[in-house]
Amino acid sequence: MLAELIGGVMSLNVEQKAATRREFARNFELVDVTPVQVAADLSVNESRIEDVMNLRNVRHLEDAWVLRRYLMAKAAQQGVELVPFTALRGDPEDYWFLDVDRVNAMMLD
Repeated sequence: MLAELIGGVMSLNVEQKAATRREFARNFELVDVTPVQVAADLSVNESRIEDVMNLRNVRHLEDAWVLRRYLMAKAAQQGVELVPFTALRGDPEDYWFLDVDRVNAMMLD
């Protein structure tokens, strides 16, 4: 309920969810990674990455932010500019309801 009031991943509207899915897919292409590679880097299975990319079976509000942080780090290493995220914008530290340590550690489980 709190996430609905604040606009967290759990409460994105249909358009925001569709946009976020497209943004994840395009940004994966831009940094030239696959869900298999990301899963290996984050020590989870491929289906977990695909769930986060598609905003399904979200376990933690921070999951999409973790994947965003991963893509941003890859893009910085490669000198690539990502497609901006329209719903996942700004700094996670600005959102008091996010566990920033989880995002910074890029922790998915």
